[in-house]
Amino acid sequence: MESELISNKNSNTLILLLHGYRGDSKRLISLKKAIKSKWQNAKFLSPDMPFSLWSTVNPNEIIIQLIKTLNEEIQKANKTETPIVNIIFIGHSFGALLARKLYVIASGETKQAPFEPAFKELGPRTKDGLLLPQPWATNVSRLILLAGMNRGWHITHHLGISKAALWMTGALFSHIARLFFGQILVISTIRQGAEFITQLRIQWVRMRQKYKRNINNSQLGGAITIQLLGSIDDIVAPEDNIDLVSGGDFIYLDVPYSGHTNIIDLDHPVLGIERQRIFLLALTGSIEELEKNAIIPADEQFGAPNENIQNMVFVIHGIRDVGYWTHKIARQIKYGAKRTNTLNEWTTETSSYGYFPMLPFLFSWYRRRKVEWLMDQYTEALARYPNASFSYVGHSNGTYLLAKALELYPCCTFDKVVFAGSVVRSSYDWQRFMDGKNPQVKAVLNFVATRDWVVAFFPKFFEFLKWQDLGSAGHDGFMITQHTPNIYQIAYIKGGHGAAIQEPVWDTISNFVLTGDIQPQQLEQISQRRNLLVELGGKFPPLAWIIIGGLIFYIWTRIQLLINWIFSDSASQQFSTGFALSAYILILWLILTRV
Repeated sequence: MESELISNKNSNTLILLLHGYRGDSKRLISLKKAIKSKWQNAKFLSPDMPFSLWSTVNPNEIIIQLIKTLNEEIQKANKTETPIVNIIFIGHSFGALLARKLYVIASGETKQAPFEPAFKELGPRTKDGLLLPQPWATNVSRLILLAGMNRGWHITHHLGISKAALWMTGALFSHIARLFFGQILVISTIRQGAEFITQLRIQWVRMRQKYKRNINNSQLGGAITIQLLGSIDDIVAPEDNIDLVSGGDFIYLDVPYSGHTNIIDLDHPVLGIERQRIFLLALTGSIEELEKNAIIPADEQFGAPNENIQNMVFVIHGIRDVGYWTHKIARQIKYGAKRTNTLNEWTTETSSYGYFPMLPFLFSWYRRRKVEWLMDQYTEALARYPNASFSYVGHSNGTYLLAKALELYPCCTFDKVVFAGSVVRSSYDWQRFMDGKNPQVKAVLNFVATRDWVVAFFPKFFEFLKWQDLGSAGHDGFMITQHTPNIYQIAYIKGGHGAAIQEPVWDTISNFVLTGDIQPQQLEQISQRRNLLVELGGKFPPLAWIIIGGLIFYIWTRIQLLINWIFSDSASQQFSTGFALSAYILILWLILTRV
């Protein structure tokens, strides 16, 4: 098909040009001129998109409008003597991500990577409710991405001090807009790990896997993707430009002496000639020519997929924890698989998001960053184990990561989920994720401890006041109804916040993950009721905060009395009091942010 299209690039070709953030269609004029130098009669679509500095437009809404516009243009052309038989998407920076998303949606929905709710208005659909491919999707022959932020942006030393400060300020405003006004700035939707970018990566992986396995030799999802990399990109770090997980089969071409912005400036009096040559190679070059000129994008290449793995289990720790126990539970799961001669079908993931102190845990944007970390791990595992079903074992904040991921990323699915010391709300809507023809979760096992004062006094405080999205599922359990039959709870397991990740419980966790069986009678640590003091304290969790506040104040008054006893003159007392107060605040800060 490719060779046929190469020879017919004229009036039957439609070029879609998508500009970057804070740009407009005029910024792509030099690209259009270069294309016309080869294909004089090609048709162009180059819409201006609402990418102002404070824009809150949803990128998915832009994709919907682009699909509608493409349908109109192609239908109009098909009524003439020159129907569209070849389509090329070209995107710069943010536009490169939109080009990829547009191609994913046009290629049709899969059960493994469902589309976001915004795309429900598009049609037609299958009996299972999956969006069918657009009729022109097989005519898309290639995508050309110029300085595409394929993994999304994040702030690194690569930016330099001035640009890093500017991005950090923008990120702060973005957090404020989301927290207080419920608005998401469009630039934040392509931050590394954000919903739009992660959904795109997962959907792209599934699309490519489906294409490679297609026994009907369909071209859906098979367009050539060429990425042009600026050799001196000073805005987006190399690891953000290059996504070896979802873009492992891209063809990468280096554009000499070009940065993130000027890579599209093909009219430059000195550097424009070479930029134009590389761009036209991406546009018209054969596979052989492209591969001959392709560069190796990174020293470390992404490993070949392991198609033997059928089951993959995440074991994720909580706050104030480096997660050494996760390896023990992972080992127990593998031992259980070995006993059934299926060890070669199972693997585990025990990566750590690092030590997470108490104070940052209380802020939603810090917790969200860990959720984004989890989804980055999920995307990599999806590409590494294309045939695997995923399960999950989480403790404390690890339970929050999974619960929030289910809400934000419709593409993530899990077979079995185990929660220990859960900080998720007891009213969490599991039914939302377990109903329907394509549930995100099939079964849940939640451990409720007898004296988990950590959950009873702190996360429950936020649920008590209806603040944020933390709660007391590790202390009170989930509210189970007849509509959620696959939620199982072991209440109560003797111990505190870490009771369910201790060695006597490992077999129960392993058996549930491996077989779905629950055998609480085998646990000697089962109790019929919770610790009375913890239960009473959990009835009114603000009391614990009042006591802590009173204790902090009491200690300070004792320090003041000691200062007054040591120093007799007023000047020394004032100086010592100021110094002691500073030290006291510093110690409290270190406890909250380091312990």
